[in-house]
Amino acid sequence: MIAIRDQIARRALVCPKTRTPLRQQENVLISENGTSYAVTSDGVPILLGNAAGAKEYVAGSARMADEYTSEAVQRAGSIRGRLKAALSKDYRTKASRDAFGKAITSAPAGSLCLSIGGGPTRPDPKLINLNIGPFPNVDIVADAHELPYSSDSVDAIYCEAVLEHLENPSRAVEEMFRVLKPRGKVIAITPFMQAFHGYPYHFQNFTVIGHSLIFSRAGFRVLESGTCVGPTFTLVDVIFVFIREYFPKLIRLPFKVAWKLIGACLVPLDNVLARSSLAHVMASTTYVLAEKPE
Repeated sequence: MIAIRDQIARRALVCPKTRTPLRQQENVLISENGTSYAVTSDGVPILLGNAAGAKEYVAGSARMADEYTSEAVQRAGSIRGRLKAALSKDYRTKASRDAFGKAITSAPAGSLCLSIGGGPTRPDPKLINLNIGPFPNVDIVADAHELPYSSDSVDAIYCEAVLEHLENPSRAVEEMFRVLKPRGKVIAITPFMQAFHGYPYHFQNFTVIGHSLIFSRAGFRVLESGTCVGPTFTLVDVIFVFIREYFPKLIRLPFKVAWKLIGACLVPLDNVLARSSLAHVMASTTYVLAEKPE
């Protein structure tokens, strides 16, 4: 991962409003027109054009705030957390895993790679986690609609489970196109058949066709698209949500536990079904691998 000071030295990090380069002065970053942006005690710059709106967004999502706390990260690494993850495991298609490799893993050392909506984990050490809130393991606080990067400065982008939460996903994809270098790649993974899950907002899901179209309309050349997580996971997850949301409270817990155990036995079917040409019809998530033309 490229340090903030090196991103500034490359003149890659810019004011999200004017797109003029930033310089560091003590605990603030200052643009050429004099706009200043705070830097947290952990060295994380707050590069938001609408800081008040972002603060309201974060404050409105207790679920998001809870998932990103240091305690939540520690719980995920505990025996109970690992068991819970095993019972909720999805079986991603080989094609989607390979697409991540083509965009991110294969990027040379020293590449500037963004994870938009990233954190609290980092699936590749090169990724710079960019998020709307100053959560643990977030490197830059910024808005996906106004990326604080200069045009043609970013080598690769990873964007998972983000576009459905954006009020204007087309604008965010256009921003990805702007900041990527020519031949830079983006791997996006977005829900298709998933229940409402607001953080605090959930505006849309994408079919594999719609997912590809939003990137091609922004100017990208779509290299691949297809199913990421398959139809069995969709079925298991939707039934679990139904139990969680609609079963009487007195019997909800035993049914949730029972269905989690049953679901963990069923979901491996996606190792076969997700390879079908019809997997996208009930896919839980779809993926797009796209490239900015030269």
